[in-house]
Amino acid sequence: MTPYAKATDHYLTQRVMGASPEQLAALLLEGAQRFLAQAEQAISRKDYAAKGQALNRVSAIVDELAVRLDMDQGGELAQNLLRLYDWWGREIVEAGAQLETPRLERVSRQMGDLRQTWEQHHLKRTGATGTMAFQAGDLVG
Repeated sequence: MTPYAKATDHYLTQRVMGASPEQLAALLLEGAQRFLAQAEQAISRKDYAAKGQALNRVSAIVDELAVRLDMDQGGELAQNLLRLYDWWGREIVEAGAQLETPRLERVSRQMGDLRQTWEQHHLKRTGATGTMAFQAGDLVG
């Protein structure tokens, strides 16, 4: 690992450790969107190994989102999110197997919508104005 890569990993670790739950959810969704885009590009290049790696990473992120849900305190919202994550997981597997990029694009758009919701919730909760105080940018992927 290069010194630059070590510094980047350390920076990302510090940012994640200080993130709110809303920011973490937004980061995970941003990463998932990035990997979905990589999978779509791999499909267009017919690079099926890269497609599989990218979709495996998306699936792992969706699993992590589901694990982070507080089903005891989250009520109906947590149940609805769990159903959504479950559907995303199935859709990712099926779309990947059938090489259907429009289905992957639809999941990515939904992830973007949910990411914006988490970002807005964070801003409202913290009283911040403008854009979200923490974004992964080019650190994920």
